[in-house]
Amino acid sequence: MFDTRGALALLLTGVLVTGGMVGVTGAQSTEQVTLTVTVVDSDGEPLGDIDLTASWDQNGEGSVNETTRSNGQALIDVPQGADVSITVHDDEYVRNEAFVVEDASAESVEVPVTASGTATVEVVDSEGAVPSPAIQFYRAGNFVVNTRGNASGLYTSPMIEQGTYSLTVSKNGYLRNRTRLTVANNTTQRIELEQASRLVTFTITDDHFDQPRPLADATITVAGNTISTLSTGDATIRLPVNTDYEVAVTKDEYETTTSTLSVREQQVEQNISIQRADALSVEPDQTQVVVNQSVRVSVTDEYGDAVANATLSVGGQTVGQTDDSGEAVVPIDTAGQNEITASLDGLTANATVEGIDPNPDTETATATATATDTATPSATGTDTPAPDETQTTTEPTSLTGPGFTGLGALVAGLLAIAVLGRSEN
Repeated sequence: MFDTRGALALLLTGVLVTGGMVGVTGAQSTEQVTLTVTVVDSDGEPLGDIDLTASWDQNGEGSVNETTRSNGQALIDVPQGADVSITVHDDEYVRNEAFVVEDASAESVEVPVTASGTATVEVVDSEGAVPSPAIQFYRAGNFVVNTRGNASGLYTSPMIEQGTYSLTVSKNGYLRNRTRLTVANNTTQRIELEQASRLVTFTITDDHFDQPRPLADATITVAGNTISTLSTGDATIRLPVNTDYEVAVTKDEYETTTSTLSVREQQVEQNISIQRADALSVEPDQTQVVVNQSVRVSVTDEYGDAVANATLSVGGQTVGQTDDSGEAVVPIDTAGQNEITASLDGLTANATVEGIDPNPDTETATATATATDTATPSATGTDTPAPDETQTTTEPTSLTGPGFTGLGALVAGLLAIAVLGRSEN
């Protein structure tokens, strides 16, 4: 008879065994290899008692410290295939750069070292110390030192390999000093810098056109100085060497432009292009128009080029858009001053057209004229005789009544003179 409990036990045993096998297969371990490292001096002699650090970045960063034996060797276990950097720590011997073993395997490598020394650099000019100069030591295609001196112009290097270096010292406003520096046990070198400036010629143009046009009276601001361009678009200034400058160019109706200028140890020619600031202009073909008539307006940009699709409005009411030629017909429906506004992409421009009323109000004019014609004439100063008094004078009666004009009065006077003449005869 089949033993169920026995079968179950066998099944569980199989699962456990299988699981254990899977676990062993799935576990990953990094295989180690041994580097045989020999440290030698500049003559190829092995050096014992040299402290080493081997470091790598494979399957996580790692490092190990070892010290060479009397035969100059040290055995260092590292991950197979790793790139391993070996650095030297010693009071008498040094490497300026780490020694690198690429794709490490069980191999032997020789690590050369050099006797160590230090270098002190003192930087001065004709007046004394130059604060914070830039100092560089260059050797075998690499910068060994790239730093700055202190406020007194001094710099002392850490322990570096003895030997000859290219030394470069620089400072804004000074000519660069390049020389050779031989580093021994303790070396000091004095470097003198010379102040200098170079001529810089600016040429300012408007590059909106196919052939950029020079701009006169453009203002250039650099290093706290302001200069203006001539009719040729040129302006010149002397600036201290080995310095980077911010340059700003301004001109009425133009965008302000900024750029960086580097002045080294040669004369400099700097071309800068600027363009007009974005703007609109609207121009009607006439400044007066009869109400309920229209005017044609033209809209142009900052260079006088036609602007299409500009929105036009009168008194805040939209009346149309410009066509491809930048033109549109605008109705004038109100007497008096009508403000026409063109707008596009946040820019606006205005013009004014006067609306003339063809039928002004005539009632006021008629009333004014009537009042003038019926004004009471001033007194003549002649006394009116009493009814019972007899008029004996032969003087003509005054002709100043209504209806007499100046010409009528003249005619009446002549007739009176004729009557008097006949009476005397």
